[in-house]
Amino acid sequence: MNGKGESMINKVDSLFFSSLLHNIDLILPQINDSDIKVLCKTENGRMFINNLRYKSIDRINSSNVTSDDFIYIILFAESLINRVSIREVGQVNLNISNLDDIFNKFGRQKSNRSFEIQAFNTCNRNIFAQDDTKFDETELLKIQNQLLNELKKNSFDTSSKQCLLNLLEEMTSYISCGVKNQQDISFYDHARLVTCIAISTYIYLKTKKVNDYRFIFLSNDSKIYNENLFQLVSFDISGIQSFIYKITSKGAHKQLRSRSFYLDMISEWIVDSLLDRCGLDRTNLLYSGGGHAYFLLPNTDICLQKINQIENSFNHFFLQNFSTDLYVAFSNTEFSPEDLFESNAIQSIYRQVNEKISFKKLHRYSAETILFLNKGGKKKGRKCTICHTVNNLIVGENKCRLCDSLENFSRNIQKDTYFEVSDDLNGLLLDSNHSLKKVSPEQVENAHLNKIYAKNLFSNHSFKGIKIWSGDYTDLDNNLFTKYAQRLWKISDHKGIKKIAALRCDVDDLGYAFMAGFSELDEGKNNTFSRTATFSRSMSMFFKAYINEFAQNMHLTIVYAGGDDVFVLGAWDEIIDFAVLLRQNLKKWTDGKLTLSAGIGLFDDKTPINVMARTTGDLENDAKSAGKDRICLFEKRKIFQFDEFIEEVCQDKLRVIRKLFDAEGAKGNSFIYKLLDLIRQRDNKDRIAFARIAYYLTRLEETVRNKQYFEQFKHSMKDWFDSDRDIKQVEMALILYVYETREEV
Repeated sequence: MNGKGESMINKVDSLFFSSLLHNIDLILPQINDSDIKVLCKTENGRMFINNLRYKSIDRINSSNVTSDDFIYIILFAESLINRVSIREVGQVNLNISNLDDIFNKFGRQKSNRSFEIQAFNTCNRNIFAQDDTKFDETELLKIQNQLLNELKKNSFDTSSKQCLLNLLEEMTSYISCGVKNQQDISFYDHARLVTCIAISTYIYLKTKKVNDYRFIFLSNDSKIYNENLFQLVSFDISGIQSFIYKITSKGAHKQLRSRSFYLDMISEWIVDSLLDRCGLDRTNLLYSGGGHAYFLLPNTDICLQKINQIENSFNHFFLQNFSTDLYVAFSNTEFSPEDLFESNAIQSIYRQVNEKISFKKLHRYSAETILFLNKGGKKKGRKCTICHTVNNLIVGENKCRLCDSLENFSRNIQKDTYFEVSDDLNGLLLDSNHSLKKVSPEQVENAHLNKIYAKNLFSNHSFKGIKIWSGDYTDLDNNLFTKYAQRLWKISDHKGIKKIAALRCDVDDLGYAFMAGFSELDEGKNNTFSRTATFSRSMSMFFKAYINEFAQNMHLTIVYAGGDDVFVLGAWDEIIDFAVLLRQNLKKWTDGKLTLSAGIGLFDDKTPINVMARTTGDLENDAKSAGKDRICLFEKRKIFQFDEFIEEVCQDKLRVIRKLFDAEGAKGNSFIYKLLDLIRQRDNKDRIAFARIAYYLTRLEETVRNKQYFEQFKHSMKDWFDSDRDIKQVEMALILYVYETREEV
């Protein structure tokens, strides 16, 4: 490995393959000599033959292992991830099994759920963990054989690194890594984190001019365990939501979703720009989503220089193109191998890096930059009719170049899969030197392109680019959101208020959950980098990939789903249904250990997007202020705990109201308006309101058609009227009934 063929592939790439293939060998115990021969038909493949058959201690004890062999570094990395000594790595008995749910050891209550063994690309996969999941040895063997067959096609050159990672993600995301006490870590996550640690260790040692790696194995008391080999690096982009929502109604439908995707791609491009500059790959990325990312990098001066360069270059680009609307802050915290054994240390590392970012965001610009910005003064002139900027307007048009590009880019963005980043600046600018363009599947297959990204691509074994996930479901072909208010799919009965609804929601206290979620059980022993990385990927998959499946066949458009923050536009009644469905699925996904807060606003279809977003955001904040797991509908005071809204408003009182008033026709709505008026006059101190409701119900009984149903409703209504909680629910149920039955032309 460290001799012939080195000119064809650098040592970091060699270590990448060595580490992954070492782990793959553990999941393919049936591999034989004929398979190895097929695997190594190519010249590059032959370079990895020895690394494919590592047998830990046996290999170490053999005489042909030189002091600079990568096996020492790989076993060192594996020992840190497994939290055992390096000499114990070879004694760990792997037990390949169903993947346990990452939430089993999350929070204060243990659970015992697991996933079915399945490939990531299975069409009919069950994405939720369950109790008492049976081990399917046949399915495991099927995946093992498919993985082996795909490996035989892999040439193991630099261009296939991401392809190998994609393959492992597809094949092994639902298989446990098999390490004791880590059955909730998938084989894919385990293998990439071992590789991440191994490469970071190698680069650090290289900068110290250390070429003899045997010392790691020979000395458990080595200083290396207390040296700050690694650094946790993070970045956070400020201004994402305001950038997306700042546009007015004119032209908004043509670019709103494109604007959201554009910000996602800028974030992904920052990730890959940093990794490329450091000579690394996505194994060193712990998490990316919602304009935020975490990396585990070698603690070297070169990496620090690259971090500063990336931060400065992107902030310069943002200032040049978006003024102060966008800003990216980087931070880092050093740590040692010993810290990986200490749960409290890991929590502290994350806290430190987040605190540094918060401080940086409060002190964005240097004095020189502020002076430069002030010199420009207040810009005057024509404004873009879409985003109101006065920068870079197209000659003869009241539109800026960015909004024009976004409009052209967004026509069918939900149907596009492949995107290229190149130095051709005619696309959407991602930085000063690169732009984003759509490419066809044929171009991806038949041409040597630059950096390629694929959106929501679950299965493609030959794809060598980077897979990204995007919550981008829509039932519209042209992004004309006014169709949601027009309710054309209900044209036969003309029922339903002609309004558009907006939903904004996010997970309650997700930052705290990420920091401390695995610290509350077993004295914090479960708090590991493996779990925080797996937890992050789990939440990202829920909100950026599976959310599209939850929305299928609904009349709505997911505008933005970044990490856990969601903004959706759609038909008002289906937006409510979707909010409930999303909450119920999150409860199922996390075993009830995380909750959601949501706000739903109701608007005329001509309302500017920025007004919808701001108003609905305020409703979401009102829900959060009232406590966790709540939904605020239409106005500030209409806040309900989710189960209360589902069970007592929708499933109970709304059903009773439907049962009675559906038979009354148009006359029923006039009854309801009177009831709502009496409810709003209700005052606990003034009992006359109670007398009025009783009198009105008695009079109403004389005119209704279904006396039996009304008798039940009357008695229920009198009981509800005595309860603040019940009458609030009744008011909401009556409003929903009016909205769903109102006939508008």
